[in-house]
Amino acid sequence: MNLLTAYFSYHKNPAQTIGALVEERRFGAAVVGYAAAALCWVVFFWAGEGLSAWGLVWRFAFFWLLEMTMGYLWAALSGLFLNFFSGGNGPSALFVVMGLSGFAQGLLLCFAIPALAAPWLKPLAALVLLIVLLLRFVFVVLNASRAAQVSAGKTLGALCFAFVPVVAGFFLCVGLLGLMIGFFL
Repeated sequence: MNLLTAYFSYHKNPAQTIGALVEERRFGAAVVGYAAAALCWVVFFWAGEGLSAWGLVWRFAFFWLLEMTMGYLWAALSGLFLNFFSGGNGPSALFVVMGLSGFAQGLLLCFAIPALAAPWLKPLAALVLLIVLLLRFVFVVLNASRAAQVSAGKTLGALCFAFVPVVAGFFLCVGLLGLMIGFFL
């Protein structure tokens, strides 16, 4: 199933389409979704800033790597917790679903491009970003629950619980960095 066919069949039967994409383990589709999300980050934050070609490529590569890494970690941890509730698909299915959610982030482009022509829209950027990230999260929750064949509540719990080790690791790294800076000052 190619992405264009999947897009049109998703509107008719979301569960069957996600099931087919997950069953095929569409790594390429996930990578393209992560690339779309990275492009949206770059355009949303740096459109009209006069970036050089190298700066554009560098930022795109950084955000693509960041999207894929965070997708991998979040899928691995969430898949671990979801496997307690279902015997179905594991982290690889979640990686595909999270990658496909990057296409939902294309809504940022629908705001960033008109905001270049109408600067009075720029104060709304934070609200638009929050709404789009919420829509992306809802997409992940609904489709991950379809892929894992568990309730949306259990999926939401597993996805949110997977943030606990990531946040703990982040604070440990920041604390360690603070200790090292304090030691050398």
